Amino acid sequence: MRMPDFLITKSGFFDFLDHPMWLAWPFNAGYGEHILPAIARMGFIIIIFAVIIVFLRVLFGPKGRFRDHELDQEAREQTAAERADLEERLTRGEITEFEYKILMKGLKD
Repeated sequence: MRMPDFLITKSGFFDFLDHPMWLAWPFNAGYGEHILPAIARMGFIIIIFAVIIVFLRVLFGPKGRFRDHELDQEAREQTAAERADLEERLTRGEITEFEYKILMKGLKD
C-alpha cells in the first residue's frame, strides 16, 4: 500500500524539524568546526547586510525614489538662513573672517 503524498511530505517536514542540524543551510551550528566555515558564515552575513544597505541607499538616498523632497527643500532654506546669519555676524564684527570661512565650509550644500 502506497502512502498519500501529503503524508510523505508531512513526515519529511517533521524529520527536518527533528534533525539536530539544518539540512538546507550550508553552515552547521558552530560547534567543533574549523575556521573556514566560520569565515564563510561571516562573509555571507556581510554580503546580506551590504545588499540591504545598497538597496536602501538607492531607494532613500540622494535622488532616491522614496526620498522626501520637502525635507530637502527645508534643509536648503535653513542653510540659506544660516549663511545670511553668518554674513550679518561678520559685518557686525562678532566673528573674524577666519571663523566665517570655517563656518561657511560647514554649511556646504
